[in-house]
Amino acid sequence: MAGRTVCITGSTQGIGLGIARAFAQAGYRIVLNSHRRDAAAEAAIAEIGALTETAFCEVDLSLSGGGEKLVAEAIGQWGHLDTLVNNAGTFADTSFGELTEAIFERTFALNVRAYLFAAQAFANAVPEGAEGRSIICVGSTNSMAAERNSVIYDTSKGAVLMLVKSLAVTLAARGIRVNGLGPGLVRTPLTEGALSNDLLRAQLSRQIPLGRIGVPDDIGGAAVFLASPEARYITGQMLFVDGGILANQLSWGLDP
Repeated sequence: MAGRTVCITGSTQGIGLGIARAFAQAGYRIVLNSHRRDAAAEAAIAEIGALTETAFCEVDLSLSGGGEKLVAEAIGQWGHLDTLVNNAGTFADTSFGELTEAIFERTFALNVRAYLFAAQAFANAVPEGAEGRSIICVGSTNSMAAERNSVIYDTSKGAVLMLVKSLAVTLAARGIRVNGLGPGLVRTPLTEGALSNDLLRAQLSRQIPLGRIGVPDDIGGAAVFLASPEARYITGQMLFVDGGILANQLSWGLDP
């Protein structure tokens, strides 16, 4: 896909970096993003830069206007964007009785508002008659199934699912496809603390039909597919990359 460009939000670690890696291997020029240029950002820039032309935009998407600023800077790198991947997100839920408006505002600012206005800025920059443009929004299995004491995060990821559908219908006439990715449990810096517990990790793995917890590179190929010409007749869909979590019911069998 020489000459095609993609901007991936929150892409210096975790799922975002896995997506960036897959696009780079497919020949895209990459715009990486984080809210700060730290050691993780420098490592990501070096890794992805060894594979393809790479730029970095330091923009805090949780701030008002962050999505618009990022898209403007990303387009400024190479003159256009073919794909925007809305990936940056946060998980800050606590027990239901201790939730605060501050947690709500922080979560929705990054997980929903930034997605919407980055998508708006991207769509407004697409010239009439352009082809092959697409937006990908990273949701979660939590877009479809709730998790205890995850009320605000679950609600934000449910909003991403409907955002994908609404944007797909709204932007179809302009030739912009909009789809989502719904990762299941993936080992990232956000989940590493809990998954460092060997017993918990084994218990969770047993409940996943494919028998293991995901890694960021499991998600990247699906993102590249959704942006590719092979997906030209797919829009408004959330592709769940979850090892079978959402297909699974409770097992009544006893573990051997």
